[in-house]
Amino acid sequence: MKERLYSLDLLRGLDMMLLVVIGPLVQALNKTFTLPAAFMGQFRHGWECFTLWDIIMPLFIFMCGAAIPLALGKRLENGKAGGAFWKHVLVRVVMLWVLGMVVQGKLLTLNWHEMSPYSNTLQSIAAGYLVTACVMLVPSVKLRVAAPIVFAGIYTLLLMFGGDYSQFGNYAYKTDHAILAAILPADNPFVLKPSFYTWFTTSLMFAAMTLSGYFATEILRGEGEKKSKAVRLLLYGGALEIVGWAVSPWIPVIKPIFTLSFTAQAMGWCVIALAVLYILTDILMLRKGLGVVILFGQCALTAYLVGGFFRPVLTKLAEILTQGFPHAFGHKELMPVVTAVVVAVEIALILYVWRKARRREVKPVESHEQPVPQPTRPSASQPMRPPASPSVCRIAPRFNLNPPSPTDK
Repeated sequence: MKERLYSLDLLRGLDMMLLVVIGPLVQALNKTFTLPAAFMGQFRHGWECFTLWDIIMPLFIFMCGAAIPLALGKRLENGKAGGAFWKHVLVRVVMLWVLGMVVQGKLLTLNWHEMSPYSNTLQSIAAGYLVTACVMLVPSVKLRVAAPIVFAGIYTLLLMFGGDYSQFGNYAYKTDHAILAAILPADNPFVLKPSFYTWFTTSLMFAAMTLSGYFATEILRGEGEKKSKAVRLLLYGGALEIVGWAVSPWIPVIKPIFTLSFTAQAMGWCVIALAVLYILTDILMLRKGLGVVILFGQCALTAYLVGGFFRPVLTKLAEILTQGFPHAFGHKELMPVVTAVVVAVEIALILYVWRKARRREVKPVESHEQPVPQPTRPSASQPMRPPASPSVCRIAPRFNLNPPSPTDK
């Protein structure tokens, strides 16, 4: 498969737009018009539930796993990992980890009494990325397929027998709190008021989710027609959904600790969404009007950082740019919506400039050598001339074959 998969960029773009554009716009509309509670419930996180807002993080992890075969496959040397492979993997892991600490771990405070080493989606992606990079080097296909099942199984058993499924009584939370309390000062807010989202032990499930995306792309890269690949993706997603729904009577659907029921259902929806978009855009080639979504998909990490970490700056700028709106149009109550729309435009412009800068081609270095004239074939009307002697052609410019006589002086 040499062509770029349009559906991967599209699904990644939809995920980022839901996070940094649609979600904030819905919240602004709710402030102005008070939208129905049932609808707004889809844009919030709960404990034992599954909402539209809950799919953002799993889909982000899934799509990062889906990109791994394309990003790392070309760096393998005869199927083996060399220096270029591991350099790319380690640089990416460190970069994601540091950015995660910047976004939510308060790294920029440079104060160990305030920061946390592990508290962000980017770090969960880094953990899954490293594990998946190692798994893809395993020669046995059966062992690679078994890896996410083993990771998910171990984590599920720990949750089942290490505690209950309450916010503060589950095994993952207790483990996270014990680790943070051991390495952070006692007055650190992450120790005093830890989030009920879990990270350290849950990395086992992050790895399984990343591998789910990896295998989805492997299906699309495999042999066969596109229609058969789409069918395999649908079967793959359907199987995950069946597992998630089948275990839900015994294992609650809880997103903050990524229980097996939640994770299997989330991965199932991710695979099914990828299959549907693959059919629409890579088979039926329905791609009109999707340029903005593709922009967010191709610059997903930048969109995440700009739309999250830098949103206060963009919001302040939007408020300055639109300060005359109430005076000109007389609808002050619409200002939250106007601000959200302007921020969305600002993000799109930043992503456009960023993508254009990345795509800028380096101009070729001009050569000072004279072009070598190419020999021309004589036409039928021109007589053929015998070729000159190669030796004369090489020697004549350097040596005078008729030296001057003494009388010429």
